[in-house]
Amino acid sequence: MTRDEVIAKWNSMQPRERDAWVAEDVMGLELVEHMLAAYPKYRLPDYPDYFRDVPNYSTDISAAWVVLEKPEIMDRIQIGLYPTSFGKWIARPYMAGYENCRVQADSGPEAICLAALIATQGEGIEK
Repeated sequence: MTRDEVIAKWNSMQPRERDAWVAEDVMGLELVEHMLAAYPKYRLPDYPDYFRDVPNYSTDISAAWVVLEKPEIMDRIQIGLYPTSFGKWIARPYMAGYENCRVQADSGPEAICLAALIATQGEGIEK
């Protein structure tokens, strides 16, 4: 997906849909398909018959911070989060070649998640 396609998809989703997308594509969690509606769940890797609620990555800063700690994000892209003077948040990568991943959002968690999705979706991202 290109940067613009990721942003368009993000903007068309509800918060829990966004959380499920981050859980699957950034965090690598195995989602339980029949539970994806309003309460997405994922399988525990060592106990496939047990499920947990997908964290509120896009609305809870403590959950979003876990996204930043994911090795693929922390070691490769290194996203920083900054407040603006006009009430928005900017997430931008420190690594050269990921300039297209810089985003602005209404909240810190949204900015983190959107930047991580853009960075991990591959196509259309200059690396």
